Amino acid sequence: MISPSTNAVAAPTRARSLWPALTAGGGVGLLGGLIGLGGAEFRLPLLIGLFGFAALQAVIMNKAMSLIVVMTALPARLLAVPFDTVNGYWFVVVNLLAGGLVGAWIGVTWATRMRSATLHRVLAVLLVLIVTLAISTRSSWIPSRRPCWG
Repeated sequence: MISPSTNAVAAPTRARSLWPALTAGGGVGLLGGLIGLGGAEFRLPLLIGLFGFAALQAVIMNKAMSLIVVMTALPARLLAVPFDTVNGYWFVVVNLLAGGLVGAWIGVTWATRMRSATLHRVLAVLLVLIVTLAISTRSSWIPSRRPCWG
């Protein structure tokens, strides 16, 4: 939790232990690698629920870890997916990155101004939306759509 007077971040409320963190990290890495993400979607609930981080602390730690994971995985992913496969969609990648940077800036501003309980609820709703979107876009019982650019 952040102290309003000092703006300092308190330590997580649960005890620190190597094995739960190592096991959780391995599981998050495995799941993130399987679906092509950095694992942030899996790590955030663990930081809050298992390790006792306040919502804002968890978001900050999660973002820092995601940056390290993505930078570490980038060389392997570049070898696994030929550049020519992605090159035809450069305009999508550039626009998603540009929008993502602007959105991240706005999101960080909002997150740092929200009360912890409100941020916790917002994170819960967002994670449910991510799951719903993942299920709805990959389920065989929902008709697939062609990409808007093709």
